[in-house]
Amino acid sequence: MGNLLSRTWLGIGICLWIAAAAGRLAAAEAPPSPKWLSEITRVAYTDLPNRQTQGDWPDKFIPDVAAAGAQLLFSRVHSGEHWAGVAWKSEYGTDPTMQGDGTRHVVELCRKHGLRYLAYYWAQREPKSLGDAHPDWRCVDRRGRKTGYFCVNTPYFDLVCNRCVELVAKVGVDGVFFDMFHARSDECYCPACCERFRNLTRHEPPKEENFDDVLWQQWTEFKYRSIEEAMLRINRAIKAANPEAALIANTWNAWCYRNSGNARNSIRVAEYVDGLLEETGWYDTVDPSFFDFPALHNFMSWHLAGLCRGKRAFMWSSPSFARIKPVGYTEDAIRVACMMTNGSVPAPSVPQREVMARYLADITARDRYFRGSRLLPWCGLVVSEKTELWYGREEPKERYVKGVYGLYQTMLERHLPVSLVTDRDLECGTLEPYKVLVMPNTAAMSQKEIETVRRFVEAGGGLVATYETSLYDEHARPRDDLGLGEVLNARKTGQGDNHVVNISFNPKRPFSAHLYLGREPRWIDDPWIRQAARLHASTQPADTPTQSFPLYARMLVVSPRQGRIAPMRLRLAEYDAKAGVQRHREAPALVENRFGKGRVFYFPADLSWTYFRLGEQYLASLLEQAIREAAGEGPPVEAAAPSIVQVMTHVQDDRLVVHLLNDISSLGRSGNVVKESLRERTEVVPIHGIKLTFRDPGLKRFTLIPGSLRLEPTAGPHGQTVSLPPLEIHAMVVAEKQ
Repeated sequence: MGNLLSRTWLGIGICLWIAAAAGRLAAAEAPPSPKWLSEITRVAYTDLPNRQTQGDWPDKFIPDVAAAGAQLLFSRVHSGEHWAGVAWKSEYGTDPTMQGDGTRHVVELCRKHGLRYLAYYWAQREPKSLGDAHPDWRCVDRRGRKTGYFCVNTPYFDLVCNRCVELVAKVGVDGVFFDMFHARSDECYCPACCERFRNLTRHEPPKEENFDDVLWQQWTEFKYRSIEEAMLRINRAIKAANPEAALIANTWNAWCYRNSGNARNSIRVAEYVDGLLEETGWYDTVDPSFFDFPALHNFMSWHLAGLCRGKRAFMWSSPSFARIKPVGYTEDAIRVACMMTNGSVPAPSVPQREVMARYLADITARDRYFRGSRLLPWCGLVVSEKTELWYGREEPKERYVKGVYGLYQTMLERHLPVSLVTDRDLECGTLEPYKVLVMPNTAAMSQKEIETVRRFVEAGGGLVATYETSLYDEHARPRDDLGLGEVLNARKTGQGDNHVVNISFNPKRPFSAHLYLGREPRWIDDPWIRQAARLHASTQPADTPTQSFPLYARMLVVSPRQGRIAPMRLRLAEYDAKAGVQRHREAPALVENRFGKGRVFYFPADLSWTYFRLGEQYLASLLEQAIREAAGEGPPVEAAAPSIVQVMTHVQDDRLVVHLLNDISSLGRSGNVVKESLRERTEVVPIHGIKLTFRDPGLKRFTLIPGSLRLEPTAGPHGQTVSLPPLEIHAMVVAEKQ
């Protein structure tokens, strides 16, 4: 009992500490972002160091990228241990042999040619000489060994902050970009971090990862908050020197998922900087992702744009495949178009200059309708950091992320507009005017998040949820029942796991499940479901449609709290080894509910996870139909196009701007297997016959960009329809009221 009480009070103390830390940072808002940053759409990113010339860098390179239309340049002023010192004459340099003042020269060239300039700083890495002079500044791992990184909770951070202020105030850079400023799973146990953690919690930092120990979560949060506080401090310092200075940070939030030692930041870092830059893996054999190429990169650009709502989202990609050969125009143009379609500003490393000039011209032709736009808030897809970290545990991809990817893929293929909602948004109650929220197995939720969802639905918002949504608290400790049980109208009575595909008949299989759709026309009249029902086994009569489908998923067994049981059923079989018999039962596969003014659809099985794995189109149809009905009305734009075309609706002032991205090529959508194969897209297959229907009768003018081609609409029962010429890689349809 004493141990239980101790752990209970520890959990309460941790909750209070995390809340207090969040409150301190929330109260310490970042200074306003400079207006010029929001106007940037054309970027030339390079890893070339200012400390040395290389080929025609920088004297010819910078005029060339400016002439190609770039507005902003990145290059290196600091590269950790790769070369000693810094690339400007600094009061805070560490290499007395440094010659020249390369960064001032780069800044002068940028000013001369009309470019803004951001100084690349490889954070937390320094030459050996600095570590030797200040060993107490080095990070320490759990075994007490010093690592190659430097700790932000030591005086080392004063050095970094002073250098950044010097860059802005004396060298004249427009801002600083931090790469590699991340929390790491096996750092930092230096005396400064340990002392600070003890002062906050009265506990020593835990040495072993243990997801059942809330103290481990607190330790992880401590490391995230340390990075965020560091970012806030630098942002304030450089803006005190120049209010127009910008601070950008690199983050790996949409592809790390415990790769690379789980080096990453919390999504909250976006709140304390002026923008984020994300890496889309490397598009090649070192990409540790698991989403099919290139669909991962659609998701990453979309996720980054959502995190940076109100800030600047820069998406980066490598200029070469496996550093063997430069990427050609077609490959780079598709990447750039994908970034724009999903709401991020393209910032790939400069490939061949002629290739860069061509894709910068592509952006310029679209710039007027890309600048200042944002994704339309019709459907909000909830992506929960807490669920990924604490519920996902050692296997976040298997336990959680695949379900998120499956839902995003459904929206992508069914041409539905979708925007990111984070658990931070739910915690703070800051929701845009969505018609519907979608929560694919959002398992770990705080009471504040639950209340935000409850109020949203009560006020008329729709909700679609799956599997264990709200079954765990914010620390991923199981609740007795679903936290959103009243809203979902569901009560947990059991659970089952049939996620392993059964390729042979086994009457002694411990658990199996089938999905029976019932006979409601709204479900069985869907063309994809009708097609699935007509796919017969060889012994099945041709005039007998399939009524149930094997369901390879994890699932809860639930009962409605009130009202009738929906006809869509789970047919479950469990083998009783003791009795030697198979026992059968049924449970709801869908629970529908009216809560306040809102409509709710709850699927107790992890359907989007299964769709990601198996691609069964009837599952996507179930999710799509539920989203549409929960929303209460269709999206403002409907697209008639193959699923390979991504259609994303943006809002710009009172315009709708519809991006159309052709992801197909001679490769098809999926071509590269991590660490196995390497393919570059070199051809484009044009897509014919695309039509868009706009519901708003007030929209009068429809223009195809690029080219400013006027599209004449045809009135119909669902709105005004425009037909598009063949789609090459990317186009926009701009809809205006006059």
